[in-house]
Amino acid sequence: MRKSLFLLPLLSLSLAGLVACSNNKDDVAGGPGSITTNGLALIDGQPASYATVALRKVDYKESSADEVNALVIADSYADEKGNFKVEIPADGKYRLTVVRDGVAYSRVLTRNEFAEAGVSLKPDTVRLEPTAVLTGVVDVPEGSSTVWVGIVGTDVLVKTDESGWFALSSIPANDSLQLYFVNEDFDKSLGEKDLFVSPMESIMQDYRETAAPEDTTPEDTVEPEKLLQVLALLKDGTPATYATVALRAADAKVEDYAVQNTMVESDLRTDKNGRFEMEWPDSGNYRLTVTKDGFAYSKVYKAKDLAKLDTLRLEATASISSKVTLRTGEEYLWVGVYGLDLLVKTNNAGSYVLPSVPARDSLDIYFVMPDSAKTLYAEWKAIAEPYSTKFTNPVMVLQDFEDGIKSWYVNTDALFKGTTLTPLAKNVADGIVYDSTRKSKVFHGEYKLADDDYAWVLVGTTFEHEMNFSAIDSVVFDVKGDGNIRLSLENYINDTKSLKAATDWMPITEKWQHINVNPAELCVGNAKTETCFTSWSGVKYLVKQLHIFPQDGTEFYIDNVTIYGALF
Repeated sequence: MRKSLFLLPLLSLSLAGLVACSNNKDDVAGGPGSITTNGLALIDGQPASYATVALRKVDYKESSADEVNALVIADSYADEKGNFKVEIPADGKYRLTVVRDGVAYSRVLTRNEFAEAGVSLKPDTVRLEPTAVLTGVVDVPEGSSTVWVGIVGTDVLVKTDESGWFALSSIPANDSLQLYFVNEDFDKSLGEKDLFVSPMESIMQDYRETAAPEDTTPEDTVEPEKLLQVLALLKDGTPATYATVALRAADAKVEDYAVQNTMVESDLRTDKNGRFEMEWPDSGNYRLTVTKDGFAYSKVYKAKDLAKLDTLRLEATASISSKVTLRTGEEYLWVGVYGLDLLVKTNNAGSYVLPSVPARDSLDIYFVMPDSAKTLYAEWKAIAEPYSTKFTNPVMVLQDFEDGIKSWYVNTDALFKGTTLTPLAKNVADGIVYDSTRKSKVFHGEYKLADDDYAWVLVGTTFEHEMNFSAIDSVVFDVKGDGNIRLSLENYINDTKSLKAATDWMPITEKWQHINVNPAELCVGNAKTETCFTSWSGVKYLVKQLHIFPQDGTEFYIDNVTIYGALF
Protein backbone atom coordinates (compact mmCIF):
# COMPACT_ATOMS: atom_id res chain seq x y z
CA MET A 1 0.00 0.00 0.00
CA ARG A 2 1.20 3.49 -0.77
CA LYS A 3 2.04 5.72 2.14
CA SER A 4 2.66 9.45 2.20
CA LEU A 5 6.21 10.56 2.89
CA PHE A 6 6.75 13.76 4.77
CA LEU A 7 10.55 13.72 4.69
CA LEU A 8 12.53 11.98 2.00
CA PRO A 9 16.17 12.60 1.04
CA LEU A 10 16.30 13.13 -2.70
CA LEU A 11 18.98 11.61 -4.86
CA SER A 12 21.36 14.09 -6.48
CA LEU A 13 21.07 14.29 -10.24
CA SER A 14 24.19 12.99 -11.92
CA LEU A 15 25.57 15.23 -14.61
CA ALA A 16 27.77 12.52 -16.05
CA GLY A 17 27.04 11.99 -19.69
CA LEU A 18 25.15 15.28 -20.01
CA VAL A 19 28.08 17.38 -21.11
CA ALA A 20 28.24 15.97 -24.63
CA CYS A 21 25.97 17.76 -27.03
CA SER A 22 25.99 17.42 -30.79
CA ASN A 23 27.36 20.31 -32.82
CA ASN A 24 24.97 19.51 -35.66
CA LYS A 25 23.11 22.72 -36.42
CA ASP A 26 19.84 20.77 -36.76
CA ASP A 27 19.96 19.48 -33.17
CA VAL A 28 18.31 22.66 -31.90
CA ALA A 29 16.10 24.26 -34.50
CA GLY A 30 15.46 27.89 -35.17
CA GLY A 31 12.20 29.30 -33.83
CA PRO A 32 8.42 28.95 -33.72
CA GLY A 33 6.97 27.90 -37.07
CA SER A 34 10.28 26.61 -38.41
CA ILE A 35 9.82 23.44 -40.43
CA THR A 36 12.84 21.95 -38.66
CA THR A 37 11.37 22.50 -35.21
CA ASN A 38 8.66 20.06 -34.26
CA GLY A 39 8.45 20.52 -30.49
CA LEU A 40 7.77 23.37 -28.06
CA ALA A 41 8.34 22.75 -24.34
CA LEU A 42 6.46 24.91 -21.82
CA ILE A 43 6.37 25.20 -18.03
CA ASP A 44 3.22 26.94 -16.78
CA GLY A 45 2.90 28.56 -20.19
CA GLN A 46 6.49 29.84 -20.24
CA PRO A 47 9.35 28.44 -22.37
CA ALA A 48 11.26 25.52 -20.83
CA SER A 49 14.58 27.02 -21.89
CA TYR A 50 17.38 24.51 -22.54
CA ALA A 51 15.27 21.54 -21.36
CA THR A 52 16.77 18.07 -21.85
CA VAL A 53 15.17 16.11 -24.72
CA ALA A 54 15.49 12.33 -25.21
CA LEU A 55 13.76 9.66 -27.32
CA ARG A 56 13.88 5.95 -26.41
CA LYS A 57 12.22 2.81 -27.72
CA VAL A 58 9.10 2.06 -25.70
CA ASP A 59 10.67 -1.13 -24.32
CA TYR A 60 14.16 0.32 -23.83
CA LYS A 61 16.16 -0.88 -20.82
CA GLU A 62 19.74 -0.18 -19.89
CA SER A 63 22.09 -2.83 -21.32
CA SER A 64 24.83 -2.54 -18.71
CA ALA A 65 25.10 -1.99 -14.98
CA ASP A 66 26.04 1.70 -15.00
CA GLU A 67 24.26 3.77 -12.37
CA VAL A 68 22.46 6.80 -13.83
CA ASN A 69 20.44 8.99 -11.49
CA ALA A 70 19.12 11.29 -14.23
CA LEU A 71 15.77 10.37 -15.77
CA VAL A 72 17.32 10.59 -19.26
CA ILE A 73 20.67 11.47 -20.75
CA ALA A 74 20.17 14.25 -23.30
CA ASP A 75 19.94 13.49 -27.00
CA SER A 76 19.55 17.25 -27.51
CA TYR A 77 18.32 20.36 -25.76
CA ALA A 78 15.56 22.87 -26.33
CA ASP A 79 16.68 26.38 -27.20
CA GLU A 80 16.09 29.44 -25.01
CA LYS A 81 12.53 29.73 -26.34
CA GLY A 82 11.72 26.09 -25.57
CA ASN A 83 11.85 24.92 -29.19
CA PHE A 84 13.37 21.51 -29.87
CA LYS A 85 13.72 18.94 -32.64
CA VAL A 86 13.09 15.23 -32.32
CA GLU A 87 12.86 12.73 -35.16
CA ILE A 88 10.53 9.84 -34.34
CA PRO A 89 11.16 6.79 -36.56
CA ALA A 90 8.39 5.72 -38.90
CA ASP A 91 7.80 2.32 -37.27
CA GLY A 92 7.08 1.43 -33.67
CA LYS A 93 6.37 3.34 -30.46
CA TYR A 94 8.83 5.55 -28.63
CA ARG A 95 8.92 7.35 -25.30
CA LEU A 96 9.61 11.05 -25.63
CA THR A 97 10.93 12.60 -22.42
CA VAL A 98 11.58 16.31 -21.84
CA VAL A 99 13.01 17.35 -18.47
CA ARG A 100 14.10 20.50 -16.69
CA ASP A 101 14.68 21.27 -12.99
CA GLY A 102 12.13 18.99 -11.33
CA VAL A 103 9.47 19.12 -14.05
CA ALA A 104 9.03 16.69 -16.91
CA TYR A 105 6.96 15.51 -19.85
CA SER A 106 7.08 11.83 -20.79
CA ARG A 107 4.72 10.05 -23.19
CA VAL A 108 4.70 7.07 -25.56
CA LEU A 109 4.24 8.31 -29.14
CA THR A 110 4.34 7.21 -32.75
CA ARG A 111 5.47 9.39 -35.65
CA ASN A 112 1.88 10.18 -36.71
CA GLU A 113 1.06 11.34 -33.18
CA PHE A 114 3.66 14.10 -33.15
CA ALA A 115 4.60 16.89 -35.52
CA GLU A 116 7.16 15.62 -38.02
CA ALA A 117 10.43 17.50 -38.36
CA GLY A 118 10.90 18.95 -41.83
CA VAL A 119 7.24 18.39 -42.73
CA SER A 120 4.93 20.01 -40.18
CA LEU A 121 4.57 23.77 -40.15
CA LYS A 122 3.58 23.99 -36.48
CA PRO A 123 5.40 22.34 -33.56
CA ASP A 124 3.66 20.14 -31.02
CA THR A 125 3.50 21.63 -27.51
CA VAL A 126 4.60 19.53 -24.56
CA ARG A 127 3.75 20.84 -21.09
CA LEU A 128 6.14 19.91 -18.32
CA GLU A 129 4.63 19.06 -14.92
CA PRO A 130 6.24 18.58 -11.49
CA THR A 131 7.80 15.16 -11.07
CA ALA A 132 7.13 12.74 -8.23
CA VAL A 133 9.37 10.90 -5.79
CA LEU A 134 9.34 7.16 -5.16
CA THR A 135 11.04 5.22 -2.43
CA GLY A 136 10.61 1.47 -2.47
CA VAL A 137 11.84 -1.85 -1.24
CA VAL A 138 12.32 -5.08 -3.15
CA ASP A 139 13.55 -8.56 -2.24
CA VAL A 140 17.32 -8.98 -2.61
CA PRO A 141 18.12 -12.50 -3.86
CA GLU A 142 20.01 -14.74 -1.46
CA GLY A 143 23.76 -14.32 -1.90
CA SER A 144 23.39 -10.86 -3.48
CA SER A 145 23.96 -7.47 -1.91
CA THR A 146 21.84 -5.33 -4.22
CA VAL A 147 19.24 -5.15 -7.00
CA TRP A 148 19.22 -2.78 -9.99
CA VAL A 149 16.06 -0.71 -10.52
CA GLY A 150 15.14 1.24 -13.65
CA ILE A 151 12.18 2.74 -15.53
CA VAL A 152 11.42 1.24 -18.96
CA GLY A 153 11.89 3.75 -21.77
CA THR A 154 14.25 5.97 -19.75
CA ASP A 155 17.94 5.96 -18.79
CA VAL A 156 17.56 6.02 -15.01
CA LEU A 157 19.15 3.05 -13.22
CA VAL A 158 19.84 2.88 -9.49
CA LYS A 159 20.98 0.30 -6.98
CA THR A 160 19.19 -0.75 -3.80
CA ASP A 161 20.98 -1.02 -0.48
CA GLU A 162 21.58 -4.40 1.13
CA SER A 163 18.04 -4.40 2.54
CA GLY A 164 16.48 -3.76 -0.85
CA TRP A 165 15.61 -0.07 -0.38
CA PHE A 166 15.93 2.36 -3.28
CA ALA A 167 14.85 5.89 -4.21
CA LEU A 168 13.92 7.48 -7.52
CA SER A 169 13.95 11.24 -7.10
CA SER A 170 12.40 12.36 -10.40
CA ILE A 171 9.55 10.33 -11.90
CA PRO A 172 7.39 11.78 -14.71
CA ALA A 173 3.75 12.10 -13.66
CA ASN A 174 0.40 11.31 -15.27
CA ASP A 175 1.56 8.47 -17.52
CA SER A 176 1.69 4.72 -17.12
CA LEU A 177 5.26 3.60 -16.36
CA GLN A 178 6.96 0.28 -15.72
CA LEU A 179 9.71 -0.33 -13.20
CA TYR A 180 12.10 -3.15 -14.02
CA PHE A 181 14.37 -5.04 -11.64
CA VAL A 182 17.63 -6.81 -12.51
CA ASN A 183 19.90 -8.93 -10.32
CA GLU A 184 23.27 -7.72 -9.00
CA ASP A 185 25.26 -9.24 -11.90
CA PHE A 186 22.87 -7.61 -14.37
CA ASP A 187 22.22 -10.84 -16.22
CA LYS A 188 18.79 -11.88 -14.91
CA SER A 189 15.47 -10.05 -14.91
CA LEU A 190 13.66 -9.99 -11.57
CA GLY A 191 10.38 -8.78 -13.05
CA GLU A 192 8.49 -5.56 -13.75
CA LYS A 193 5.88 -3.52 -11.89
CA ASP A 194 3.42 -0.93 -13.18
CA LEU A 195 3.64 2.55 -11.74
CA PHE A 196 1.51 5.68 -12.00
CA VAL A 197 2.17 8.86 -10.01
CA SER A 198 0.67 12.32 -9.71
CA PRO A 199 2.66 15.56 -9.85
CA MET A 200 4.56 16.31 -6.62
CA GLU A 201 3.50 12.98 -5.12
CA SER A 202 5.86 11.32 -2.64
CA ILE A 203 5.09 7.64 -2.22
CA MET A 204 6.53 4.51 -0.71
CA GLN A 205 5.97 1.15 -2.38
CA ASP A 206 6.69 -2.31 -1.03
CA TYR A 207 7.57 -4.67 -3.90
CA ARG A 208 8.67 -7.56 -1.72
CA GLU A 209 6.94 -10.87 -2.25
CA THR A 210 5.61 -12.70 0.79
CA ALA A 211 5.81 -16.48 0.83
CA ALA A 212 2.53 -18.09 -0.21
CA PRO A 213 0.86 -19.92 2.70
CA GLU A 214 0.63 -23.68 2.46
CA ASP A 215 -2.55 -24.73 0.67
CA THR A 216 -4.72 -26.49 3.20
CA THR A 217 -7.97 -26.19 1.21
CA PRO A 218 -9.77 -29.54 0.98
CA GLU A 219 -10.26 -30.71 -2.58
CA ASP A 220 -14.03 -30.45 -2.33
CA THR A 221 -13.97 -26.90 -0.97
CA VAL A 222 -15.15 -24.25 -3.43
CA GLU A 223 -12.61 -21.47 -3.98
CA PRO A 224 -13.82 -18.02 -2.94
CA GLU A 225 -15.10 -15.84 -5.74
CA LYS A 226 -12.66 -13.34 -7.23
CA LEU A 227 -13.16 -9.76 -6.09
CA LEU A 228 -15.67 -8.03 -8.32
CA GLN A 229 -14.23 -5.34 -10.55
CA VAL A 230 -15.70 -1.83 -10.61
CA LEU A 231 -15.53 0.30 -13.76
CA ALA A 232 -14.87 4.04 -13.41
CA LEU A 233 -15.86 6.21 -16.36
CA LEU A 234 -15.41 9.88 -17.12
CA LYS A 235 -18.48 11.93 -18.02
CA ASP A 236 -17.94 11.32 -21.76
CA GLY A 237 -17.94 7.56 -21.20
CA THR A 238 -14.20 6.99 -21.62
CA PRO A 239 -12.40 4.95 -18.94
CA ALA A 240 -10.94 6.87 -16.00
CA THR A 241 -7.49 5.33 -16.47
CA TYR A 242 -5.12 5.25 -13.50
CA ALA A 243 -7.60 7.21 -11.38
CA THR A 244 -7.06 7.56 -7.64
CA VAL A 245 -9.30 5.29 -5.53
CA ALA A 246 -9.76 5.69 -1.77
CA LEU A 247 -12.13 4.23 0.82
CA ARG A 248 -12.57 6.00 4.16
CA ALA A 249 -14.93 5.59 7.09
CA ALA A 250 -17.82 8.01 6.55
CA ASP A 251 -16.94 9.87 9.76
CA ALA A 252 -13.15 9.78 9.28
CA LYS A 253 -11.16 12.95 9.93
CA VAL A 254 -7.55 13.50 8.94
CA GLU A 255 -4.91 12.11 11.26
CA ASP A 256 -2.14 14.62 10.55
CA TYR A 257 -3.02 18.29 10.72
CA ALA A 258 -1.13 19.82 7.82
CA VAL A 259 -2.60 21.60 4.80
CA GLN A 260 -3.61 18.98 2.22
CA ASN A 261 -5.20 20.23 -1.02
CA THR A 262 -5.65 16.73 -2.47
CA MET A 263 -9.16 15.32 -2.16
CA VAL A 264 -7.83 11.88 -1.19
CA GLU A 265 -4.51 10.08 -1.15
CA SER A 266 -4.79 6.90 -3.21
CA ASP A 267 -5.29 3.48 -1.66
CA LEU A 268 -5.00 2.08 -5.17
CA ARG A 269 -5.49 3.16 -8.79
CA THR A 270 -7.69 2.01 -11.60
CA ASP A 271 -5.97 0.12 -14.42
CA LYS A 272 -5.54 1.23 -18.04
CA ASN A 273 -9.18 0.26 -18.66
CA GLY A 274 -10.53 2.24 -15.73
CA ARG A 275 -11.23 -0.84 -13.60
CA PHE A 276 -10.30 -1.59 -10.01
CA GLU A 277 -11.06 -4.18 -7.39
CA MET A 278 -11.06 -3.75 -3.64
CA GLU A 279 -11.75 -5.90 -0.62
CA TRP A 280 -14.87 -4.34 0.88
CA PRO A 281 -15.50 -4.09 4.66
CA ASP A 282 -18.23 -6.16 6.31
CA SER A 283 -20.01 -3.45 8.31
CA GLY A 284 -20.23 0.29 8.84
CA ASN A 285 -20.63 3.30 6.55
CA TYR A 286 -17.87 4.35 4.14
CA ARG A 287 -17.14 7.10 1.63
CA LEU A 288 -15.79 5.75 -1.67
CA THR A 289 -13.94 8.36 -3.72
CA VAL A 290 -12.48 8.09 -7.23
CA THR A 291 -10.68 11.11 -8.73
CA LYS A 292 -8.87 11.96 -11.95
CA ASP A 293 -7.79 15.28 -13.48
CA GLY A 294 -10.45 17.51 -11.93
CA PHE A 295 -13.22 14.89 -12.04
CA ALA A 296 -14.48 12.85 -9.12
CA TYR A 297 -17.02 10.35 -7.87
CA SER A 298 -17.63 10.33 -4.13
CA LYS A 299 -20.49 8.85 -2.15
CA VAL A 300 -21.21 7.35 1.27
CA TYR A 301 -22.29 3.70 1.21
CA LYS A 302 -23.36 1.11 3.71
CA ALA A 303 -20.82 -1.72 3.71
CA LYS A 304 -23.36 -4.22 2.34
CA ASP A 305 -24.00 -2.01 -0.70
CA LEU A 306 -20.36 -1.63 -1.74
CA ALA A 307 -20.21 -5.15 -3.14
CA LYS A 308 -23.08 -4.29 -5.51
CA LEU A 309 -21.12 -1.56 -7.29
CA ASP A 310 -20.58 -1.98 -10.98
CA THR A 311 -19.98 1.31 -12.85
CA LEU A 312 -19.13 4.75 -11.47
CA ARG A 313 -19.27 7.97 -13.48
CA LEU A 314 -16.98 10.82 -12.52
CA GLU A 315 -18.18 14.42 -12.70
CA ALA A 316 -16.31 17.71 -12.66
CA THR A 317 -15.35 18.82 -9.17
CA ALA A 318 -16.43 22.03 -7.45
CA SER A 319 -15.09 24.47 -4.88
CA ILE A 320 -16.77 25.73 -1.72
CA SER A 321 -15.99 29.11 -0.21
CA SER A 322 -17.48 30.15 3.11
CA LYS A 323 -16.61 31.25 6.63
CA VAL A 324 -16.82 30.21 10.25
CA THR A 325 -16.98 32.45 13.32
CA LEU A 326 -13.76 32.49 15.34
CA ARG A 327 -13.50 32.96 19.05
CA THR A 328 -11.79 36.18 20.02
CA GLY A 329 -8.05 35.57 20.02
CA GLU A 330 -8.13 32.55 17.69
CA GLU A 331 -6.03 33.03 14.55
CA TYR A 332 -7.54 30.22 12.44
CA LEU A 333 -9.38 26.90 12.39
CA TRP A 334 -8.73 23.68 10.47
CA VAL A 335 -11.41 22.79 7.91
CA GLY A 336 -11.96 19.31 6.50
CA VAL A 337 -14.63 17.03 5.01
CA TYR A 338 -15.57 13.79 6.74
CA GLY A 339 -14.40 10.83 4.66
CA LEU A 340 -11.88 12.83 2.60
CA ASP A 341 -8.20 13.67 3.16
CA LEU A 342 -8.67 17.33 2.22
CA LEU A 343 -7.65 19.83 4.93
CA VAL A 344 -7.32 23.62 4.75
CA LYS A 345 -6.95 26.51 7.19
CA THR A 346 -9.16 29.56 7.57
CA ASN A 347 -7.68 33.03 7.53
CA ASN A 348 -7.83 35.22 10.64
CA ALA A 349 -11.38 36.29 9.73
CA GLY A 350 -12.62 32.69 9.51
CA SER A 351 -12.88 32.59 5.70
CA TYR A 352 -11.79 29.45 3.85
CA VAL A 353 -11.90 27.71 0.46
CA LEU A 354 -12.21 23.98 -0.10
CA PRO A 355 -10.52 23.95 -3.53
CA SER A 356 -11.63 20.67 -5.07
CA VAL A 357 -14.53 18.67 -3.68
CA PRO A 358 -17.03 16.18 -5.14
CA ALA A 359 -20.04 17.86 -6.74
CA ARG A 360 -23.73 17.07 -6.27
CA ASP A 361 -23.11 15.31 -2.98
CA SER A 362 -23.92 16.54 0.50
CA LEU A 363 -20.60 17.03 2.25
CA ASP A 364 -20.22 16.98 6.02
CA ILE A 365 -17.69 19.70 6.84
CA TYR A 366 -15.91 19.80 10.19
CA PHE A 367 -13.94 22.55 11.90
CA VAL A 368 -11.18 21.78 14.37
CA MET A 369 -9.47 24.02 16.91
CA PRO A 370 -5.74 24.71 16.37
CA ASP A 371 -4.92 23.48 19.88
CA SER A 372 -2.82 20.47 20.79
CA ALA A 373 -5.95 18.41 21.46
CA LYS A 374 -7.40 19.26 18.02
CA THR A 375 -10.87 19.76 19.53
CA LEU A 376 -13.91 19.60 17.24
CA TYR A 377 -15.29 23.17 17.05
CA ALA A 378 -18.28 23.09 14.69
CA GLU A 379 -19.90 21.10 11.87
CA TRP A 380 -21.83 22.07 8.77
CA LYS A 381 -23.23 20.63 5.53
CA ALA A 382 -22.75 21.96 2.00
CA ILE A 383 -23.31 20.89 -1.60
CA ALA A 384 -22.05 22.38 -4.88
CA GLU A 385 -22.64 21.92 -8.60
CA PRO A 386 -19.95 20.71 -11.07
CA TYR A 387 -17.54 23.30 -12.50
CA SER A 388 -18.69 25.87 -9.93
CA THR A 389 -17.39 27.70 -6.91
CA LYS A 390 -20.15 27.89 -4.35
CA PHE A 391 -20.00 30.95 -2.13
CA THR A 392 -22.09 30.10 0.91
CA ASN A 393 -22.99 32.22 3.89
CA PRO A 394 -23.64 30.17 7.02
CA VAL A 395 -26.83 30.72 9.01
CA MET A 396 -27.05 29.91 12.71
CA VAL A 397 -30.33 29.71 14.61
CA LEU A 398 -29.44 30.76 18.13
CA GLN A 399 -32.87 30.06 19.61
CA ASP A 400 -36.23 28.89 18.28
CA PHE A 401 -37.63 27.91 21.72
CA GLU A 402 -38.67 24.48 20.43
CA ASP A 403 -36.26 22.28 22.32
CA GLY A 404 -33.05 23.73 23.63
CA ILE A 405 -33.35 26.78 25.89
CA LYS A 406 -30.05 26.09 27.56
CA SER A 407 -27.94 29.19 28.28
CA TRP A 408 -30.92 31.53 27.67
CA TYR A 409 -32.21 33.61 30.57
CA VAL A 410 -34.41 36.53 31.62
CA ASN A 411 -33.28 39.30 33.93
CA THR A 412 -34.39 42.58 35.52
CA ASP A 413 -32.59 45.58 36.96
CA ALA A 414 -32.79 45.06 40.71
CA LEU A 415 -31.84 48.68 41.45
CA PHE A 416 -35.28 49.99 40.57
CA LYS A 417 -38.18 48.85 42.72
CA GLY A 418 -41.32 48.22 40.80
CA THR A 419 -39.58 46.63 37.81
CA THR A 420 -41.01 43.16 37.21
CA LEU A 421 -40.85 40.47 34.53
CA THR A 422 -42.95 37.34 34.22
CA PRO A 423 -41.68 34.62 34.08
CA LEU A 424 -39.48 34.92 37.13
CA ALA A 425 -35.88 36.06 36.61
CA LYS A 426 -33.52 33.49 35.08
CA ASN A 427 -36.33 31.13 34.08
CA VAL A 428 -36.89 31.22 30.32
CA ALA A 429 -38.64 27.82 30.33
CA ASP A 430 -41.67 29.22 32.17
CA GLY A 431 -42.16 31.73 29.36
CA ILE A 432 -42.41 29.17 26.54
CA VAL A 433 -45.91 29.09 25.01
CA TYR A 434 -47.45 27.63 21.87
CA ASP A 435 -48.43 30.18 19.23
CA SER A 436 -51.27 28.94 17.03
CA THR A 437 -50.60 31.43 14.23
CA ARG A 438 -46.98 30.30 13.85
CA LYS A 439 -47.71 26.70 14.83
CA SER A 440 -44.59 26.66 16.97
CA LYS A 441 -43.34 27.46 20.43
CA VAL A 442 -42.29 31.02 21.24
CA PHE A 443 -41.16 33.02 24.28
CA HIS A 444 -43.73 35.25 25.99
CA GLY A 445 -42.82 37.83 28.62
CA GLU A 446 -44.98 40.25 30.61
CA TYR A 447 -43.22 43.16 32.26
CA LYS A 448 -43.52 46.43 34.16
CA LEU A 449 -40.75 49.01 34.39
CA ALA A 450 -40.12 51.40 37.27
CA ASP A 451 -40.60 55.08 36.51
CA ASP A 452 -36.98 55.66 35.56
CA ASP A 453 -35.23 56.03 32.22
CA TYR A 454 -32.60 53.44 33.23
CA ALA A 455 -34.97 50.68 34.36
CA TRP A 456 -34.83 47.56 32.19
CA VAL A 457 -35.79 43.91 31.69
CA LEU A 458 -34.29 41.54 29.11
CA VAL A 459 -34.18 38.10 27.58
CA GLY A 460 -30.94 36.79 26.05
CA THR A 461 -27.89 34.58 26.22
CA THR A 462 -24.23 34.65 27.19
CA PHE A 463 -21.72 32.93 24.90
CA GLU A 464 -19.23 30.59 26.50
CA HIS A 465 -16.36 32.49 24.88
CA GLU A 466 -15.95 36.00 23.57
CA MET A 467 -16.80 35.79 19.86
CA ASN A 468 -15.39 37.64 16.87
CA PHE A 469 -18.58 38.79 15.14
CA SER A 470 -16.81 41.20 12.79
CA ALA A 471 -17.89 39.15 9.73
CA ILE A 472 -21.58 38.61 10.56
CA ASP A 473 -24.18 39.93 8.13
CA SER A 474 -27.22 40.45 10.33
CA VAL A 475 -29.18 39.35 13.38
CA VAL A 476 -32.81 38.45 12.65
CA PHE A 477 -35.71 37.66 14.98
CA ASP A 478 -39.52 37.64 14.98
CA VAL A 479 -41.41 39.70 17.53
CA LYS A 480 -44.89 40.95 18.50
CA GLY A 481 -46.40 42.73 21.49
CA ASP A 482 -46.74 46.37 22.42
CA GLY A 483 -44.31 49.19 23.12
CA ASN A 484 -40.80 49.08 21.72
CA ILE A 485 -37.95 46.59 21.44
CA ARG A 486 -34.15 46.86 21.18
CA LEU A 487 -31.39 44.40 20.26
CA SER A 488 -27.99 44.76 21.94
CA LEU A 489 -24.70 42.89 21.40
CA GLU A 490 -22.47 43.34 24.43
CA ASN A 491 -19.24 42.45 26.17
CA TYR A 492 -20.23 42.65 29.81
CA ILE A 493 -17.55 41.23 32.11
CA ASN A 494 -18.04 43.45 35.15
CA ASP A 495 -19.16 46.99 35.93
CA THR A 496 -15.86 48.44 34.72
CA LYS A 497 -15.54 46.24 31.63
CA SER A 498 -18.83 46.63 29.78
CA LEU A 499 -19.24 47.58 26.13
CA LYS A 500 -22.41 47.46 24.06
CA ALA A 501 -23.70 48.15 20.58
CA ALA A 502 -27.49 48.42 20.39
CA THR A 503 -30.22 49.48 18.01
CA ASP A 504 -32.53 52.41 18.59
CA TRP A 505 -35.92 51.52 20.03
CA MET A 506 -38.16 49.87 17.41
CA PRO A 507 -41.99 49.88 17.73
CA ILE A 508 -43.80 46.52 17.77
CA THR A 509 -47.46 45.62 17.35
CA GLU A 510 -49.81 42.74 18.10
CA LYS A 511 -48.95 41.22 14.72
CA TRP A 512 -45.76 39.23 14.20
CA GLN A 513 -43.05 41.17 12.39
CA HIS A 514 -39.66 40.14 11.07
CA ILE A 515 -36.84 42.35 12.35
CA ASN A 516 -33.52 42.31 10.52
CA VAL A 517 -30.69 44.14 12.27
CA ASN A 518 -27.62 45.02 10.23
CA PRO A 519 -24.47 45.76 12.26
CA ALA A 520 -24.54 49.25 10.77
CA GLU A 521 -27.75 49.84 12.79
CA LEU A 522 -26.07 49.14 16.14
CA CYS A 523 -25.65 52.81 16.89
CA VAL A 524 -26.19 52.99 20.64
CA GLY A 525 -23.11 52.47 22.78
CA ASN A 526 -22.04 53.28 26.32
CA ALA A 527 -21.55 56.98 25.57
CA LYS A 528 -24.31 59.27 24.36
CA THR A 529 -22.09 60.82 21.68
CA GLU A 530 -21.01 57.53 20.06
CA THR A 531 -21.66 57.02 16.34
CA CYS A 532 -22.88 53.81 14.72
CA PHE A 533 -19.33 53.07 13.62
CA THR A 534 -17.71 53.54 17.02
CA SER A 535 -20.34 51.60 18.97
CA TRP A 536 -20.09 48.48 16.77
CA SER A 537 -16.33 48.66 16.21
CA GLY A 538 -15.77 48.63 19.96
CA VAL A 539 -17.71 45.38 20.47
CA LYS A 540 -17.64 43.32 17.27
CA TYR A 541 -14.36 41.51 17.93
CA LEU A 542 -15.33 40.40 21.45
CA VAL A 543 -19.09 39.82 21.73
CA LYS A 544 -20.08 37.97 24.92
CA GLN A 545 -23.85 38.58 25.21
CA LEU A 546 -26.90 38.98 22.98
CA HIS A 547 -29.80 40.72 24.72
CA ILE A 548 -33.30 41.82 23.69
CA PHE A 549 -34.91 44.61 25.73
CA PRO A 550 -38.61 45.67 25.74
CA GLN A 551 -39.82 49.15 26.77
CA ASP A 552 -42.97 51.30 27.03
CA GLY A 553 -45.32 48.33 26.89
CA THR A 554 -46.64 45.41 28.88
CA GLU A 555 -45.77 42.23 26.96
CA PHE A 556 -43.65 40.85 24.11
CA TYR A 557 -43.25 37.62 22.17
CA ILE A 558 -39.97 36.47 20.54
CA ASP A 559 -39.12 33.61 18.17
CA ASN A 560 -36.37 32.37 15.82
CA VAL A 561 -33.36 34.43 16.85
CA THR A 562 -30.92 33.85 13.98
CA ILE A 563 -27.48 35.13 13.00
CA TYR A 564 -26.67 35.26 9.29
CA GLY A 565 -23.01 34.88 8.40
CA ALA A 566 -22.13 33.05 11.62
CA LEU A 567 -21.19 29.47 12.48
CA PHE A 568 -19.75 28.38 15.82
